[in-house]
Amino acid sequence: MKVEGFTFHMEEENIDDMYIRAVQEEYTKIDESWLKLHYKTSVILVIFSLMVEIVMGIILVHSDLLTTTVYRYFLKFLIIPSSVNFICIAAETLIMKSKCLSQSHKIYFVSLIFVGIGFVIFTVHSTFTATYYIFAIAIMLTAIYADYRVTCITAGTSLGSIISSELFIKWDADKVSIFENTHRMGDFLISLFVLTAFSIACMAVIRFERRKNSAGIQKEIERRLLQQSVHTDEMTGIYNRKAFRDELKFAEDTASDRNYILAIVDIDRFKSINDTWGHHVGDRCLIEFAKILKEFHGDMTPFRYGGDEFCLLFRDKTMEEAVSICEKIQVRLNHLFFEDYPKLMLTASFGLAAISDQVDTVRLFIHADRALYEAKKVRNAIHVF
Repeated sequence: MKVEGFTFHMEEENIDDMYIRAVQEEYTKIDESWLKLHYKTSVILVIFSLMVEIVMGIILVHSDLLTTTVYRYFLKFLIIPSSVNFICIAAETLIMKSKCLSQSHKIYFVSLIFVGIGFVIFTVHSTFTATYYIFAIAIMLTAIYADYRVTCITAGTSLGSIISSELFIKWDADKVSIFENTHRMGDFLISLFVLTAFSIACMAVIRFERRKNSAGIQKEIERRLLQQSVHTDEMTGIYNRKAFRDELKFAEDTASDRNYILAIVDIDRFKSINDTWGHHVGDRCLIEFAKILKEFHGDMTPFRYGGDEFCLLFRDKTMEEAVSICEKIQVRLNHLFFEDYPKLMLTASFGLAAISDQVDTVRLFIHADRALYEAKKVRNAIHVF
């Protein structure tokens, strides 16, 4: 769980997996943003091609370059292709708004529909060499997803579209077959070569981008593990004294907005446990006690202050609620059983104090320590300053 500036260490959770999941979520958000831009790019392409067609139509109508009727020209080069492209955009819009499709499926559909729009534009205007490179844009837009399969399928579909259009479709009556003109054959072969090379380059970019991301993730995991070790007690796995001091500083800064209660806890007769059963048993008692404190991490944050002394910081709890939680901890501790040492029984004393406008964190600690002193007189007790 996240507690202010710290991330509580839980044994059952692996920080590597936690961070990788967080990174994957960020990548998903980035892909989602790029998918929206990908979709908008296809819309812009369709609108731009329509505007170019209209301008070209007006120019041709008012010149002697038009070799067909005005109606036939606008039907073949404006109305039909624009209608098909707007159908593609409508399909894309439905896909983007669909809640049934996953983001991965949307990426595939948008990428292929973009190729379809490029196919329409290329087929209608294949006499213009520049139209070959609409497919380069389609391939390039998929590289950001860093998915080999998406880029590979888009590249293969783009190459297939060029070949199909050149070999089997003659939309423009003035179109010269690539087999009848060496110049057009050269453009055709060069476009295939360039797009293939471009696709391979995109694959290489994806590979190195993945390696860079993987290295970045590993470095961040190492940094977080180091940060975790700085604030975590090595033996018990809960926060240490440094983390406690940092958290007290934060509590002092936000005391006007939140309610804080500090409990200082001491295991009763701990020195006697070490002297009787040995320090290894004493260490085991500390570890088991820390495990019990972790069970209540939703209500407070536990710290090991030193030796057998622990601190519990409650946020937005009443004193009655804090005392009730301490009582539950006592019950759990009283029922703790060591199979190897059946006569070993643990109890703990608690001293509690609340922060206020007149009580800073230094006085808060002193007050809680005094309350603990009074509780230790009785042992297995809870005392409020």
